Amino acid sequence: MLCDTTHSTRNSEATASIATTPGYPAKFLVTRRPWQADTTWAKFPVQLKENRAYTTIDRESTTAWIGDYVDSGVPGQPSAMEFGVLRDSVPPPQRQLIAVSESQEEWDNDPTNRTALAKFLLVHGFRPYQLIFFLLSVLTYASDIGSDAYLVYSYYKQGDYFWSGLTLILLVVPALVMTTFSLAWYVLDRKLNVDPPRTCRAWTLRLFFHGLQLAPLVRLTDAVYYGLASRRANVSLVMAVRYTQLMLYEDADSAMLRMIECFMEAAPQLLLQLYIILTQDTPTHTFQIVAQAVSCFTSWLSLAWSLTHYQSALRSSRVEKANLTWLGSMLYFGWKAGLLASRILALALFAAIARGFWFTVLSCAHWMLSVSWLVIRGTTFCSPVPRTLPECLFDIVLGAVYCFDVVNVREGHSRLWYLTYYSLVGLENFVMTLIWSIYTAKSRVSESSERPMWLIRTPSLSAWIRDVPDWVLPTAVVVSFVFGLGMMLAYYMFAHPSRNIKLWIPCDMLFSDDETTVVHSDATRNLDVKNAVETSSTHDICSA
Repeated sequence: MLCDTTHSTRNSEATASIATTPGYPAKFLVTRRPWQADTTWAKFPVQLKENRAYTTIDRESTTAWIGDYVDSGVPGQPSAMEFGVLRDSVPPPQRQLIAVSESQEEWDNDPTNRTALAKFLLVHGFRPYQLIFFLLSVLTYASDIGSDAYLVYSYYKQGDYFWSGLTLILLVVPALVMTTFSLAWYVLDRKLNVDPPRTCRAWTLRLFFHGLQLAPLVRLTDAVYYGLASRRANVSLVMAVRYTQLMLYEDADSAMLRMIECFMEAAPQLLLQLYIILTQDTPTHTFQIVAQAVSCFTSWLSLAWSLTHYQSALRSSRVEKANLTWLGSMLYFGWKAGLLASRILALALFAAIARGFWFTVLSCAHWMLSVSWLVIRGTTFCSPVPRTLPECLFDIVLGAVYCFDVVNVREGHSRLWYLTYYSLVGLENFVMTLIWSIYTAKSRVSESSERPMWLIRTPSLSAWIRDVPDWVLPTAVVVSFVFGLGMMLAYYMFAHPSRNIKLWIPCDMLFSDDETTVVHSDATRNLDVKNAVETSSTHDICSA
């Protein structure tokens, strides 16, 4: 076991070029899961914005200097700076990690440690109502995929091979990408020794259901299993905590996979089905109309729910973050549901009347602006160092997600980012809806009315859309956008887990990425030292 002998330190000038700014406070965290080998994975969140240091140390080491961990290389690859060089160049450290000869039984029987474990379970333990979340996730996933699969069959049967093929592509490709992510995370966890031992039968079942493209449900089932195991009567307090940790990690991974799948499948699928409804004749089969409506509703519901589930799961998996409350979850869901409905409906209205070239130009311009902003901010999702090739590829994918909604990927104040993004999206929605209102109103009066042929194509709206009053759809765009903004303000004012969010802060703080971390559980301090909890994962996105 490794004990932290101090709470914080200030790095020396000798390590400034490697790790962080001279004199900047830093916190050192060492984590280890009980099934790991005699190598402890040490995470040192250096304060330099462009860097994060990783390396491994021997668990039996008598003394480890802070300089031993200053290594900006990728785990598992040769370091650019050997430990010996660091020991020669770094002055005597102001902080040590000292190996303590203490048995597991002695630590478990310590009253202080048992109190810390009990507090951890009180805050993060499994609750029976979480089974409702599990069932809701299964139902939304199954109904979303099932309705889309039926539409593929229905379009094919009535001869609409183009729509059938496009719907199938939007169904299969995201599923393959999501499954690839999940399997890659399993491999990564095995390499880092952070995955518990599994039997051959367990791996066979996991691979089988991954082949069926059910990766989120596999991980969510694991989370429920670990949660129920933590509640068994014959489980010790320590094992209950370990099962709870596994539950939190699997839940976060499942939520992450579901969010990826939603933005790659549900959002484009919703946009496509709305476009078909707006421009194609009413289907002759009533069940197809129902399937289209169910597909649109479940896609929209899945998008909002996946973002809410991920926000809740990620905060629960990080012990330094307060959990999302029921009120916070409802307001967050309303925030995302309103803004997503406004955005996707505005895009569908514009796509229904604009030429494909200009719709593509608008989408690509928004995507390129988002990618540029992400590269400037510097994400560390796939690599410890921002603006590397893996990070640029991730920013390209995330930029496509930002065509629909925003996901905060950096710690710190998110007000400026939300203000910038939603101002741009609101302006785009207004322009697209205004163009729809002007030229659809003219086409209702006369099919030969003047219109800019370079922008607007010949109207081909469905018959039932022509019977809808002019003001209905534009009003729906505006009302849903205002509703979403109202839910966002209510979330930050009344239900944010930190409970200390200020809407107005000085400009120098607004443009800073630094944000004070508040520990919301007394159990965190002891559990960090005991290495019972990992606060992050290489495939986590920072919570808002």
